[in-house]
Amino acid sequence: MRTIPELLIPAGSHAKVRMALAYGADAVYVGAPGLSMRPDSVTLDLAELSDAVALVHAAGRKLYACINTLMFDADLSLLVAWLEATRDIPLDALIVADPGAMACVREHRPELALHISTQLSTSNSAAASFWKSAGAERVVLARECTIADAATIARESGVEVEVFVHGAMCMAISGRCLLSAHLCGKSGSRGECKQSCRWEWQLVEQKRPGEALPIFQADGDTFLMGSTDLCLIEHIPLLVESGVASLKIEGRMKSEYYVATVARVYRAALDAYAADPDGYQLDPAWMAELDAVSHRPYEVGFAFGYPTDRPRQLQAENRLMSTHDIVAWVDGCEGDTYRMKVKQPFGVGDELEWIGPAMRGGRLQIAAITSANGSALDRSHCGTDVTVAAIGTAPLPALAIVRRLRLSATPD
Repeated sequence: MRTIPELLIPAGSHAKVRMALAYGADAVYVGAPGLSMRPDSVTLDLAELSDAVALVHAAGRKLYACINTLMFDADLSLLVAWLEATRDIPLDALIVADPGAMACVREHRPELALHISTQLSTSNSAAASFWKSAGAERVVLARECTIADAATIARESGVEVEVFVHGAMCMAISGRCLLSAHLCGKSGSRGECKQSCRWEWQLVEQKRPGEALPIFQADGDTFLMGSTDLCLIEHIPLLVESGVASLKIEGRMKSEYYVATVARVYRAALDAYAADPDGYQLDPAWMAELDAVSHRPYEVGFAFGYPTDRPRQLQAENRLMSTHDIVAWVDGCEGDTYRMKVKQPFGVGDELEWIGPAMRGGRLQIAAITSANGSALDRSHCGTDVTVAAIGTAPLPALAIVRRLRLSATPD
């Protein structure tokens, strides 16, 4: 039987690191400020990074840091400074997308493992073998690879292979796009993408000024370049048997709710397969849970090749959908009450539901709400910390997510 691959979860903050660990991540990946493919608002500073690594290692898991932005000469000095500043932080690997960055790491932190970012579009075993000979321990394959491609590369190259299995996709090859840079002056290759491809585009003919036409329509929605979200939960057996080392979830900019939900679903699926490969079956509850978080229509991306007979499966309108909304998450307990981080207002008497690690869940009713200064509240407010007394079927576990069913699962 194949070894169960690592479940690699995104973490754009220290809180999301905690959430990922609680909900089943084997490893997390974070961004280095100014050096990763996401804004600095979802990276960890030195103190946060040090704390996160200590937390991850105490749990017996791993942490990888992304230094995978498009780098110019001016960026190399920033990279060297970061490498020196993190010298005492025992990172498990760096995710790189530039040979120059690799050289800097080899010179300043030769003990660190290197993972080749998907930004380098590795899509064949010869390329993977090249990166191994250059000192890489793992390659994150181009998203355009099929599961069969991944199996071949894992078998032939002798280097660890990581593949994306869930999250937002990009209309450009491996995310290398200049549309946002051209239209907004913010480059996606520098971690500043404004998702211009998802704008509500219209077409204007030169001789008909002011007559805007939709690009094309489907079910009342107009769209041009927006992509569907990737979801391979239905193909866990194929992924495990492919021999890949790591299954990666996209989403460092997503919420704690997203991190918790997606992590626990893929953890449950991998554990179920490990326990009984021959009797493994997809649990419908897993798909229902993935539908509960904000997402675009799910598809399988390029997992089975380019869909020449149905190319629209790669494309979606710029609308998000979900069946549930997060209300708060539990940051700790005080006797019979819970400290909560409020994401959406809720009031005394509200009937809500909660989810926790290992696919646990239940219902609860809000009995009392107390503000951070000790005042009793009838209703909480977004972005605040409160203490809550609740009536429910079971005590809420640490880092439980409290949510409510949406009145409609239509797009946001």
